[in-house]
Amino acid sequence: MDRVVAACAQIDDLRHWVVEHCGIPGGTGDRWLPVVLTARGPLYGEVIGQTATGRYVQPWGINDAQRQPLYRLAWRILDHLGAAPAVYLLQVGFGQDGLVFDRLIPFPDRPAIASVGVQQPDLFHCHWLCLTGRPVRDLMIHQTSQPLPGNPPLVV
Repeated sequence: MDRVVAACAQIDDLRHWVVEHCGIPGGTGDRWLPVVLTARGPLYGEVIGQTATGRYVQPWGINDAQRQPLYRLAWRILDHLGAAPAVYLLQVGFGQDGLVFDRLIPFPDRPAIASVGVQQPDLFHCHWLCLTGRPVRDLMIHQTSQPLPGNPPLVV
């Protein structure tokens, strides 16, 4: 795990690897894809975004054409790093030319706050389960009462 944390801290090196091996440019991102990496494989959470007032919100509406490349990118990076079970946040942006890779955060950082009371289990609980070798079987989003403008609530 220490090796993965060190690799994630080398943001420019990881961006270079992503450009070279995935063809996705590096840049600044304002969206986070939660990845709960379990012993059986990854579980992908709903994307987290940030409002103009700084509030983190999950789910942040993206379409399937945006979602599928995120999943592939997350898996390729985690596989490349030999990542251990834990919660990772893939920070990305969506520019005019498509997906932009910002960084991989190897723990549930500030944006994970959005999952509390919205996702079951929340990202902090998922991280604890992963670190203690206990299973995370599924991620469920509860119906949100205040969707963002332009982003309908996710119905599960």
